[in-house]
Amino acid sequence: MTREEFEQEIKRKNFVRALYIAKELNISEDELKNLAYEALWQVAGIGRNPFATKQLAQELGFSKDEVKEILQKKAEQEAEKNKKIVGFCYDYRRGKYLSFEKWLERLLKDWNKIN
Repeated sequence: MTREEFEQEIKRKNFVRALYIAKELNISEDELKNLAYEALWQVAGIGRNPFATKQLAQELGFSKDEVKEILQKKAEQEAEKNKKIVGFCYDYRRGKYLSFEKWLERLLKDWNKIN
């Protein structure tokens, strides 16, 4: 992996892939931390994927409480720019539309059941 590939993934806003490349490139801890937050938001806030959220959180060494704090803070920041992103999204597991807040609540409640 090269720095060029890393920068290309950042431009594409593919933060999860960029994070894995960054780990191989020994990017600074501060940059990795910011990238980890963006990647976590990408799978949780945008993708609303509970399985990927938990897996990524575990790989990054984040506890359930840290995930809650990170995602709530990021949701507040994103809502200032685009309220739609934290609005209602269809949750196939529940069979109904949930706001990000409700989705996060369910994620945390089901955290230990997610494989």
